[in-house]
Amino acid sequence: MSEQQNPRLDPPGSRDWIVAPATAAGSGAIAVVRLDGPGCWRAASKVWRVSSRSDELPASPLARRLTLGRLVDESGAEIDEAMVAFFPAPHSYTRNDLVEFQCHGSPAVVSALIDALLAAGARMARPGEFTLRAFFNGRIDLAQAEGVANLIASRTRKAGRAALRQIEGGLSEEVLSLRDRAIDLAAEIEARLDFPDEEIPPADRKKMLDAFESLETGIERLIATARKGRLLRDGARVAIAGKPNTGKSSLFNALLGIERALVTPRPGTTRDTIEATLDIRGIPVVLIDTAGVRSEGTGEIERLGIERTLREVEGADLVLFVADASRRPDDEDRKSLDALGSTRRIVVLNKNDLPPASDAAEGFSGLFSPSRDSSDRETETPVVRVSALQHATLQPLETALERSLTGTGEEASEREGTIVTNLRHEERLHVAIEGIRRAHDAFARRESGECAMIDLNEALDSLGAILGLTLDDAVLSRVFNRFCIGK
Repeated sequence: MSEQQNPRLDPPGSRDWIVAPATAAGSGAIAVVRLDGPGCWRAASKVWRVSSRSDELPASPLARRLTLGRLVDESGAEIDEAMVAFFPAPHSYTRNDLVEFQCHGSPAVVSALIDALLAAGARMARPGEFTLRAFFNGRIDLAQAEGVANLIASRTRKAGRAALRQIEGGLSEEVLSLRDRAIDLAAEIEARLDFPDEEIPPADRKKMLDAFESLETGIERLIATARKGRLLRDGARVAIAGKPNTGKSSLFNALLGIERALVTPRPGTTRDTIEATLDIRGIPVVLIDTAGVRSEGTGEIERLGIERTLREVEGADLVLFVADASRRPDDEDRKSLDALGSTRRIVVLNKNDLPPASDAAEGFSGLFSPSRDSSDRETETPVVRVSALQHATLQPLETALERSLTGTGEEASEREGTIVTNLRHEERLHVAIEGIRRAHDAFARRESGECAMIDLNEALDSLGAILGLTLDDAVLSRVFNRFCIGK
């Protein structure tokens, strides 16, 4: 639903010609520089000349076709040989005239091209200004614009797919549908305000009460996806903890697939924390290998390492508590487990390749107390048997990790529905559902229609704010300041 029915008013400066590099800073094979604004080809024509390689090339580029040419500065000195593509309005990213230059990826060439375009009358674009123009010109709504920023910032394929669905309008369509249903309810109530003598028949009252419940359920379903959305966008911190010599560093290396942490048979080898980022079923996870926790025989360096371990555990979203499955639990295991407090955890019984202690599992099960999730609810502690030396045994651990982080009871499918990934959207949905619930209660108690309309209008405004139907300069500034220059 990228095409909006009601184009918005132009923002200040929207008639200017703006220029910015669209590719990352630094050297590369190709760099792309964008020029945007009504009639911007006039500026482009001052720096682009048809190539002298062939007489068959056109004197000016064809619309939406790459054309070879030369770039020159204001003095006529040649900058580079480059391709240029002209996208006349409204068939461009911004719905303005837009020109893209594809030159060699030298920072000096890019800088010279931009200087030449500035001399020709353009100005440097602000962060996100190209996408801001697309929004104001009605090509995309605000939720889709935020999807662009999410896609650029995505760190896993699953996060990228969720952002792409947002750009394609998946979230926008659902929010519009919810808003339309709220408008229908408001219209029914407003009609009775205009004609106060008309009674609502019992069948219609039940239909409206059912519509309120259905609307609440739809918003709740979207809100329920926000936890996973935040994980896809921001990732999670997962600390590996436990007493020394349980194979924490071996497990760290096994999950990464490389030997990053030093591993020896001697307890206490790890004295400091080591971090690495990996993709766990589409979730960006910062995995932290920590020093083993024990109460006796520690030197000053090891003591400092344990203090850092406890800080990492406190700040982690989830802890992998690693224990040696070949030994019965002892006081050190108990003390290490107590150090986790109420932090959410998975107990990992490692060294499953060794003969297990006869009562190890039973002994450890008596130590596991419920942890608490982000909503302060008690949760059962998952227990997973692995061998850091056998990669096949890690699959159940990855599944347990995904379930614990996302709160889902089953492994997520590759094809998922709409996911709320932005905190702003989650906040607006919470405001909307509270308004709907208050209006529902007022209607159910047969209170004055004005009371229900106040809350319904608040919900409508909140749903509209997700799409940018109600504009707020502070919100727009917060959204588009997240963008890089050139997008």
